[in-house]
Amino acid sequence: MSIVKFSEKEIRFLNYMRVGHLATMDGEDIHLVPICPVFDGEVFYMGTHAKTRKVRNLREHKGATLILDQYSEDWMRHVAVMMTGTVDIIEKGAGFELAKALLVAKYQQYKELFPINEGESIIMCFRPTKVVSWDYIAGELTEPK
Repeated sequence: MSIVKFSEKEIRFLNYMRVGHLATMDGEDIHLVPICPVFDGEVFYMGTHAKTRKVRNLREHKGATLILDQYSEDWMRHVAVMMTGTVDIIEKGAGFELAKALLVAKYQQYKELFPINEGESIIMCFRPTKVVSWDYIAGELTEPK
């Protein structure tokens, strides 16, 4: 599966957004949780405790959906990017440290309040394979081909 290419506008939006929602499956049920991702231009990194339901789900089913959206009471001003893809779990090593540094740089809470530590935390690496985005005010809708 190839990684999708984002437009410059989508990249700006994805870097700006601080909260999204990640949906995983356990085989029967969908599990939807808020997450704080960091985007490196190709993939998204998200830190979490190693023993969460989403991690258990991802160990069984790597597929997930990630949405980052900006709500407005004026519904014609909604902006969103919704992606499906796969998640790799990073538990240690250089990849863990690189992703951790990106997360800590964007979210100060990871420094003291919720530190990311090997053995206790994991980092999810979401690789989008399909994307749907919309910006109603600009009259734009992009769907997978």
